[in-house]
Amino acid sequence: VPVAEKLGLIGLLDYRVMELAIQTLRERPDIRLSLNVSGRTTSDRLWRETLASFLAADSNLARRLVIEITETVAIQEVSELTEFVATFRTLGCQIAIDDFGAGYTSFRNLKMLDVDLVKIDGSFVIDLATNPDNQFFVRTLVNLAQNFNLPTVAEWVSNAEEVEMLKSLGVEYLQGFYLGEPAMSLPGSVASFSSRRTVA
Repeated sequence: VPVAEKLGLIGLLDYRVMELAIQTLRERPDIRLSLNVSGRTTSDRLWRETLASFLAADSNLARRLVIEITETVAIQEVSELTEFVATFRTLGCQIAIDDFGAGYTSFRNLKMLDVDLVKIDGSFVIDLATNPDNQFFVRTLVNLAQNFNLPTVAEWVSNAEEVEMLKSLGVEYLQGFYLGEPAMSLPGSVASFSSRRTVA
């Protein structure tokens, strides 16, 4: 993503990812998808209108789509993002704050944005079992989210020990190599996930 932003290609990339996400949701009515959106694209009115038109035409798509916004973007552009969040929540999507903790979101920002869940930044999960500072940060972030009745997702989970510790700290959902490696394509990722779903 940083390279695409530097080359001025992030808009094209986000449009293509949006198209693939909508296509996959149409082809696979049994799944939910998360769509990561860059900071630049959240302020792209044409992108917003295009996605909104897809979702307005089929409310079932919106109910299965989670739109993820990085915390650093949320902090820098709170006033503009409130409109973005309101638009897609009204259509039926869920909104997630990604990399939660990296930018030190305030209580005020969480309340203003009215999101549905937060994803704890993976840097706090690394060496979690042996790093008291990371344990403290994760516990603090979970408590902050719980104050707003927001479920939490931990990123970068790499082993069973981290799974157990994150559960003990109150994290509700997990994401990382230990649970499933990234696929080279969106359809491939969906197929791979479906084949493992009964085991997870």
